[in-house]
Order: sequence, then structure tokens, then C-alpha cells
Amino acid sequence: MKKLTKTLALCLFSLAIFSSCEKEDEPVVVAKITYDKDIKTILVTNCSPCHLAGGANPNKWDQFAVAQSKIITILDRVQREPGTTGFMPRNGTMKLSADNIAKLKQWVTDGLLEK
Repeated sequence: MKKLTKTLALCLFSLAIFSSCEKEDEPVVVAKITYDKDIKTILVTNCSPCHLAGGANPNKWDQFAVAQSKIITILDRVQREPGTTGFMPRNGTMKLSADNIAKLKQWVTDGLLEK
């Protein structure tokens, strides 16, 4: 019985040692930013009513191709300081959140994917 206890203790000790070893770094898969999943909501929430269907501005950000073709302008405008010429959202007093601006930038980096 004493031998079995020692063997079991040794096995448990070995298991604890090996399970605490770091595994090889596995690549972390990060989902790419897409218009449908991430960007459209930001634009619809922050750019209405002007930049949506029925709005006064001819650039409709709820349409993928239009938002995709104008993303550099969008980024320029939302990063300006409130009160400066061209700042968006129009008549806004606050910039988009840093998180939303980062998503817009990452969308560009990820290749302006739709889906």
C-alpha cells in the first residue's frame, strides 16, 4: 500500500509539473473588421440622419460601396477637433469614441472587407 501511495504521489507531482509548463505559442486568430459586422453600425448610429437613405447628404454611409470609397474622408472628418471646419458629426460637440475610430482605421488595414 505504501508503494502504491508513493507511486500515486509521484504521478500526481509529475502531472502538476508538466501541466504547468507553458505550451508553445499558438497564433491568435483575430477576426478582421468588416463593414457588415462592425462598421455599418458605427456609421448608422453616428452619421444619421444626413448620411443615410433619405438624408440631405448624397454620401450614404449605409451603403457599403459608398462608405468604402469615402473612408479616407470619413476618417479625416471624424478625427478633427469639434468646432473646426469639416468636423463630423455635423453640429456635434464630441468626437467618435477612440474605439470606433480605431475600428474604422482597422477596417482600412484589414482591406475594407464587406462581410
